[in-house]
Amino acid sequence: MSIRSLYEKYCNKFLDGPEWYYTSALEKRPGNYRSVTAAFTIWALAFYIRIFTTPGQFLAPVTFIIVFYSILAWTSPMRIISIVLLVIFLVDFICALLFHPSLKITRHVPRRIRAGSSFFIDYELENRRRLSAWDIELDNYRLRPGVKITGHAAAGVVPPRQKIEIRAEAEALRRGKYDIFSPIADSRFPLGLFKMSLRKKGSPDVLLVYPSFHELVSLDLPVALRYQKDGDSRVSKVGESLDFFGNREFREDDDPRHIDWLGSARAGELIIKEFQQEYLSRIAVIVDTYVPPINSFQFRFRKKQSFAELEASLSLASALIDYLTRGEYVVDIFAAGLDIYHFKAGRHLSCFDDIMDILASLEVNHQLPISELSSSVLEEISSIGSAAVILQGWDKERQKLISRLNNYGIASKVIIIGDRKKISAPANIGVFSAEDVQQGRVVKL
Repeated sequence: MSIRSLYEKYCNKFLDGPEWYYTSALEKRPGNYRSVTAAFTIWALAFYIRIFTTPGQFLAPVTFIIVFYSILAWTSPMRIISIVLLVIFLVDFICALLFHPSLKITRHVPRRIRAGSSFFIDYELENRRRLSAWDIELDNYRLRPGVKITGHAAAGVVPPRQKIEIRAEAEALRRGKYDIFSPIADSRFPLGLFKMSLRKKGSPDVLLVYPSFHELVSLDLPVALRYQKDGDSRVSKVGESLDFFGNREFREDDDPRHIDWLGSARAGELIIKEFQQEYLSRIAVIVDTYVPPINSFQFRFRKKQSFAELEASLSLASALIDYLTRGEYVVDIFAAGLDIYHFKAGRHLSCFDDIMDILASLEVNHQLPISELSSSVLEEISSIGSAAVILQGWDKERQKLISRLNNYGIASKVIIIGDRKKISAPANIGVFSAEDVQQGRVVKL
């Protein structure tokens, strides 16, 4: 690795800030600009929090002021207080070093969780020393907004050469892909002023929070569904995914496992069951992630409203995919953004989980309108025959997309998320507000 690439790697790591202390001050601004001064300040604050406990964070500045004052006025009685405080900090620091724990940390974070639900993070601590480890606290640092630790994992004592299991409780507040920094164990022993940290080396755990949704009870799909013979390879069944066709006489090279023994007994000769290839309905689901760019000074005031429609669109898409995968459908998901996510799913749980992983990881697209889908993507959708399209609003760009789908002969079911009073869409297009979707009032499409 060259010196330049190393410099860029560590420079970006510095500008990203410490992974165990999240702050919005280091988020990328327009043009990917990030402040060096802000990054330095955040690193200093993060290490200050990493070194001192909460009482120590308050007492350390007071001690500094008192010591500084006593140096300037050495004859003042204040010097006695400063000496006492310094001795307290020194004793705590030396004892913390002597009894520094040696722990093996194993952490289990769920792979995926539904937005709005609670979950547990399980830890296993193994004390490798012959001395007990005291006042252990795990991962008590700031995470990205969207995941909240409601009950931190802590242990009063870990006996020597023994293992204990403890658990933290957390809540997934909103959809997203979250990197949970590698585990950090802090010991506050003996006086609770310093934290002796032990961090497990390794990659962070990834938590995928997929959209919360309410199940649909009915769905009216486009009539131009085409039946796909090649869909059987994505269907999870026990045995062969074939439909029973009828019985006939046994022939040479037939599979003996398909012999109908009851029919053979009645006919007095071997009868075999005949099967035909299964055909499945296939439908494309197109999800719109485009949100028009907003002036940076207005962004904070409009962020919640614009993103609420996006989250409602993804929630409704999840409910739609859940309904389809539970039925006789093979689903192709097209998430339109800077990159076109295309995933072919079958009718089993693992495929649904894979789609939820995609929806959890989707980010807002401020650059490429949904109408700019490439011709190759539209040709692939046209081979499917029909599509359910979930849009954020109704404008010229989105009307252009529907026209292009119609020109390719694609039967479309269009669903719009937005303000019904401001959207004048054709009568055959359903319009729902973001609040209706999130509150579970949309159960029929």
